[in-house]
Amino acid sequence: MTNLPRLIPTGTCWCGCGTEIGLGSFFARGHDKTAEAALLAVEYGSSVAQLLHKHGYGAGHSVSHAAVDAEVWERCDQCKTEPAYMGAPGSVANHKRKYHPDEQ
Repeated sequence: MTNLPRLIPTGTCWCGCGTEIGLGSFFARGHDKTAEAALLAVEYGSSVAQLLHKHGYGAGHSVSHAAVDAEVWERCDQCKTEPAYMGAPGSVANHKRKYHPDEQ
């Protein structure tokens, strides 16, 4: 996993709207997606493909596989097809409950 700096919430929404928020939060409800969309627009022309390309990912180098390899995502060990479902641990747990209920 990448060494990331420890960030401290400031009590003001980080999207830039100026909303005061509770301690321990970076964003007002839903504003994380607003900030994400603004960053994508400013830096990558609102293109996820451009974002992936800029960071060396694409059809030949899977960002999903990189997340599993970095052990920040998991692969569903119950999928019988390839590629198996990949996602954050909670997402994989939801996937298993929905698609593999008899294997729990």
